Amino acid sequence: MPTIDGPDEELLEGYTATGELRWLDELFGRHMARVRNIVFPIVLHEADADDITQEVFVRAARGLARFRRTSQFSTWLHRIAVNTAVDFVRRRKRTPMCDGMDAVEDHPGNGVLPSGGLVTRETDHAIGAALRELSPELRAAITLTAIEGLSTTEAAAACNCLAATLYWRVHKARKILREKLGTHRS
Repeated sequence: MPTIDGPDEELLEGYTATGELRWLDELFGRHMARVRNIVFPIVLHEADADDITQEVFVRAARGLARFRRTSQFSTWLHRIAVNTAVDFVRRRKRTPMCDGMDAVEDHPGNGVLPSGGLVTRETDHAIGAALRELSPELRAAITLTAIEGLSTTEAAAACNCLAATLYWRVHKARKILREKLGTHRS
């Protein structure tokens, strides 16, 4: 019998067997912060990141019956998060928007860019501007590996690409970020 504090697979089993939302609430609650931390550096806007995070879980709930369990639940959910965020950025590029400078304002608690004094804010703005220069796919690759600490295999699965493609994306993203931020390899 699955337990509410068991692994993700047990929660999935509990929800599938009973249809009780408490299983799904616990499962999604475990992954909420991580999904938000994946989404924010891709979209670079607080309110959009919140909306997209919510959309990710709506999509996951609707698609749960199609989850084949050939990968971990977290990998499947991360793929939904990346795809949803990348799609959003692509759609947004087709419509007029503000310059996004509010994107990297003080955002306590998201764990992506630390908030703090003036120097930190200036650094946050520089990082945000540099990240905006990356394509959504490059942002996703660098976010999953450098910020979220996923392995290459996990990140490649979440991005729905080969590990070699992910390596290239991370390399390209780092190169662009170094150029934009004026940092050099030592």
